[in-house]
Amino acid sequence: MFKTLVIVESPGKIATISKYLGNQYIVRASYGHLFDLAKDKLSIDIDNNFVQKYELMDDKKDKLAAIMDAASSCNLILAAQDGDREGTGIAKHIADALKSTGKPIKRVIFSEITKKGIEKGIANQGEIDENLFQAQCARRSIDRLVGYLVSPFVIKTVAPNTSAGRVQSCAIKIIRDREAEIESFKAEEYWNISATLSKDSKEKFVAKYNNKIKMQDKKTADKIKSDLDVAQYKIDVLEEEERKKNPLPPFITSSLASTAAGKFKFKTDRIMKTAQSLYEAGLITYMRVDSYRISEDALEQCREWLKNKAYDVPEKPNVYIKSGAAQDAHEAIRPTSVDREEIYASDDEKKIYKLIRDRFICSQMNPAIYDTVSVTIKTSNNHILKANGRVLKYKGWIELTGEDEDDKEEVNKLPIIKKNDDLILVAPKVKAEQKFTQPPARFSEKTLIKELERRGIGRPSTYAAIMSTITSRNYVIEKTGMFHATDLGKKVIDSLVKFFDFVNYEYTAGMELKLDKVAEGKLTYLEMMNDFYTPFAAQLKKAYLSNVKDYGFKCYLCKESMELKNGRFGLYMACVNHPSCKNTFSCELVDGKPVRKTTGTSPFISDPNVKCPKCNKAMIKRDGKFGPFYACYDFNCKGTRKVPFGKKCIKCGDELYINLLGNDYKLCCMGYAKGCKYVEDVPTEAKANLKDPEFFKAKPKLDKPLEKIIAKEKIKAANKPK
Repeated sequence: MFKTLVIVESPGKIATISKYLGNQYIVRASYGHLFDLAKDKLSIDIDNNFVQKYELMDDKKDKLAAIMDAASSCNLILAAQDGDREGTGIAKHIADALKSTGKPIKRVIFSEITKKGIEKGIANQGEIDENLFQAQCARRSIDRLVGYLVSPFVIKTVAPNTSAGRVQSCAIKIIRDREAEIESFKAEEYWNISATLSKDSKEKFVAKYNNKIKMQDKKTADKIKSDLDVAQYKIDVLEEEERKKNPLPPFITSSLASTAAGKFKFKTDRIMKTAQSLYEAGLITYMRVDSYRISEDALEQCREWLKNKAYDVPEKPNVYIKSGAAQDAHEAIRPTSVDREEIYASDDEKKIYKLIRDRFICSQMNPAIYDTVSVTIKTSNNHILKANGRVLKYKGWIELTGEDEDDKEEVNKLPIIKKNDDLILVAPKVKAEQKFTQPPARFSEKTLIKELERRGIGRPSTYAAIMSTITSRNYVIEKTGMFHATDLGKKVIDSLVKFFDFVNYEYTAGMELKLDKVAEGKLTYLEMMNDFYTPFAAQLKKAYLSNVKDYGFKCYLCKESMELKNGRFGLYMACVNHPSCKNTFSCELVDGKPVRKTTGTSPFISDPNVKCPKCNKAMIKRDGKFGPFYACYDFNCKGTRKVPFGKKCIKCGDELYINLLGNDYKLCCMGYAKGCKYVEDVPTEAKANLKDPEFFKAKPKLDKPLEKIIAKEKIKAANKPK
């Protein structure tokens, strides 16, 4: 029987997809990424076109084994990961890992976990989008370079256990900048004056003193109030207008996160996990999107539902366009069926589902229509007041939810009035209230996500991670739902803005657009990386040099400065271009200044005068168990040579070197390979500088089984009750 293996990201999808596909399909999950860049090294070959070095993750070995086992009994493999960059990256790595099976591998995307959505995905098999994969690689490489190369600078200049991230740093900077605005803010006094008026003492409304005139002191406010207390009032101008309020578009990731955060006070990761559960249960479409597009089938279903419920329907479907939407292949977030009003789920899932469903249905309804009235009132002593009123004439989309939650406008319910009508003061008559200007509000999760989206920073899949990172690392804290930058967060950002472009809002937003170009095939991975790395490397160098105390040492390999460090072998000088340049040498402090050691235990003691016999590069002096020796600076070259003592062999004329023979040092001839076995004692005056011979003695190794036996016996002895 012909069988097909379908590989999805989440195990939560397996049961539903298996039910719809039948027994000719085997469904397995990758549980997210199977391969990743190694955590303990950069894993990007900067000198070789930024080639990435991925490794199978330790906790995913059994997952790959299960997939490989299933693939062996199938004729076709379908990589069915999410359709964004991350999903494409996972699919590509799976495809590469399964090439050895010799089975054909195709790419499918399920926009919704329903029978129709799955059948549509299976019917539209294709190749893995190489451009989208290259965009994911570029994003991953840039984030890795920033994290691994800039974090040590932050640790050195700010505090241990700190780090830098490309997008997280911008989010912290937004909060930090707002903090700076608040700290520098100076409150200004102003006064609000209002009068309560009526035409016939029955229906009353409030008119506000003309806001164009600033009252910044009590004396001015008292004068105006006293005038209004005795004034006569007349309607000078009355303007009536019909205004429409259009429904909001269906949700995308950012608007769902910000709306749910504001309405339910949920954290972003809680919102996205809930939406993920709804998606995997087949209740909503894919939830990491930034496009407002809706399929024709979904639009028709929604319009039909509205007609059946006797709601008015626009003549044509409402269309929403988001400028610069990068993932237009996805639909906006919507219910998979508008007929499903109630769901059996957790409270969180019910709330998020209703929010998504209501927003989607409302987006395809008519605008609400208001009759608005703007009134200008003139007093007998030439003061001007204003009042606005509004009456909902046609509910439109508001009829579905019964409220306009987005409405923040304060309006009066005005009586029937006309131009030149006289008005009278009624209780509480004229009020003068002292106010002070307020600093800009701090960001909440809702407003921070909106700000990130407004500035074009981050993408749908990153918002939850951003919120989690900046709080978990103590760069910001939340107080009463608002973000406050900590002293640590301020110091981190202040250290970065001096040197690096990636904390610049426009730069980071521009980088997101470039990544979109890579996804569209308009820019290559290498072009993107070169464009980023050249200025980044210069900024990185400048940042590190700014904290290097100049002791006058220059690296003989790359001519850069060298800095003082303390390692496991003691003090040493290292090139500031580390790790790309590995030139170091041991030193000691004399009168507070580093002085190069001529002997010592450091494994990195460079000497420009000694050349490798294999590749002619500089060599590094090292201490081995049989004495000092030279090793090639290029670790890929295995060239070594002995350290000349400075005395010639009296037999063959070759150099002598110090060697450990038994328990004593001897001068041995370098011509040993040629047959010269000349040996003589080390001069007495030179022996004083040599180390304890015991240091160089080779330690005998036990056989592995014996080692294990001894280790077990030690553990038993340690755990034995006393």
